[in-house]
Amino acid sequence: MKRLRRTLCATALAAALPISLVHAADASFPEKPIYLIYPYAPGSASDTLARLTAEVLQKQLGQTVIVDGKPGAGGSIGLEYVTRAKPDGYTIVLTATGTVAVNPQLYKLRYNPVKDLTQLTILAEVPFVFVVNNDFPAKDLKSFIALAKQKPGAITSGNAGTGTHANLTQVSFEKAAGIDLNLISYKGGSLAVTDLIGGHLDSMIDNTASQTPYITSGKVTPLFVTSDYHIANYPQVPTAKELGLPDFARTGWFGLAAPAGTPAPVIARFQDALQKGMKDPAVSKRLTEIGFVPVISDAPTAQQRAQEDYEKLGKIAQDMHIKPE
Repeated sequence: MKRLRRTLCATALAAALPISLVHAADASFPEKPIYLIYPYAPGSASDTLARLTAEVLQKQLGQTVIVDGKPGAGGSIGLEYVTRAKPDGYTIVLTATGTVAVNPQLYKLRYNPVKDLTQLTILAEVPFVFVVNNDFPAKDLKSFIALAKQKPGAITSGNAGTGTHANLTQVSFEKAAGIDLNLISYKGGSLAVTDLIGGHLDSMIDNTASQTPYITSGKVTPLFVTSDYHIANYPQVPTAKELGLPDFARTGWFGLAAPAGTPAPVIARFQDALQKGMKDPAVSKRLTEIGFVPVISDAPTAQQRAQEDYEKLGKIAQDMHIKPE
């Protein structure tokens, strides 16, 4: 009972304080190192994005930002760790379409990535690109669709795993084009790329960041990108919309998030730092080089997009009869 009285008194005292005093600590944020949780295995383009973002925040906020890897379960382990962290801005996480909107369809999560996280920004978009091996007879989308209609289910098409964003995008493409492919799910996109380059796989859909080195080096043949805009690293590759699929446009994204309940002034500090630092021409150039499309949205826009993709991709997963495991 005494503890309850003390808690009530403390709450009443905090409520009675002027707003300027209540948020005084927020104004001095950050006062200690910030941990940016990276929820994947190291070495990919998203790893570079996380470290580049950490450098920008460190420079703009004047405080150390440590990239802390916590991989596993498609990024779910890292996100759960952050949902359980204190909502003070000192623990943030690199988010993505996959971890926020796709993983809830694949795993029985102990958290809700939309409700239990506050999205700080969409850092960059990552469109998908549809590629074929260099020996495949169809060299453009029109020829590919014609061949697929002649041989339903015969053309193989790889993805990074069942229920991944690439896989869901593949299914959407089949529906938009009116074709039936032999979809093959790998345990990771790199294994599919190996088979594609080796001629053991006809085609695959992958994100532009992963495919950029293979396309620019001529190891694979790109047919189209899934965005409604061209990609800077290979502007000659047309969009699906330009090739006659007006209702087919899909892009993934990477962002930053903090635990739900993070104070508004702290979110504002991140926003200011990201807007100033990530829009630097040198940073934008680096993001573009590794296959990303810089965005740097505000927090409400990021939160809205997370919610919309959560619902949209969830519907596609349900139509595919994918159930969380």
